[in-house]
Amino acid sequence: MILNKIIVPNGSALIGSSIPSESPQISIEVPAFEITINQITNHEFNLFMQDDGYSKSQYWSKEGWDWIKEQKIIEPAFWDNSRYNQPNQPVTGVSFYESEAFSRWVGGRLPTETEWEKAASGTQGSKYPWGDDTPTLEIANYSPGFVPVEISAVNVDQYPSNKSPFGCQQMAGNLFEWCADFFHADTPTKRHKSFIAESRPSRRRVLKGGAWTTDISRLRCAARWSYTPNLRDNIIGLRVAFDI
Repeated sequence: MILNKIIVPNGSALIGSSIPSESPQISIEVPAFEITINQITNHEFNLFMQDDGYSKSQYWSKEGWDWIKEQKIIEPAFWDNSRYNQPNQPVTGVSFYESEAFSRWVGGRLPTETEWEKAASGTQGSKYPWGDDTPTLEIANYSPGFVPVEISAVNVDQYPSNKSPFGCQQMAGNLFEWCADFFHADTPTKRHKSFIAESRPSRRRVLKGGAWTTDISRLRCAARWSYTPNLRDNIIGLRVAFDI
């Protein structure tokens, strides 16, 4: 399957912010990688299902494989709900495990938090993908004051001005996106110039980007969120990274 993706070149990028839970902001050397321009769509995830991706253990971590077998999971949550299952909407209701398996199926992986943040904010640590201007409903799908407007994710090609310096679309709002890292609240204080990813095990994985249910505080590129890897909520999707 051919996915639309862009190259994020090798080089330093400002990661983090001055907000206590995200500080300090430091310059990190991030090796070159590729990342999908859009969140993975229902159409694209359906190809994984048609190839019996839920039945092929080689795409799954041992933990993920044991979990889907125990829970008898064969498709994303909300897969049969017309509010969320249109072909060009981003797939949602996918756990970390399912997102990881799809990424392996296409020959990629989930992005690390630093990769995701560089792809979203560029090298200079912009507050939002489009720059530092405050979000509006003309730019992103989110919930002012946590009051939803759309009541679902929109198509991945909507909001064309919600574009990062490298050309990624909708990295603020619409759906949270899983990252490969384990989540720790003190990760920002542990980062250094050559930091790659948070590898200290924990029960939670990193989520980035905000969603259609969140206010602007979650849309900032440096904002951090997390949940256990078995969460299959209608506010979470994925984007795939590739090694170069």
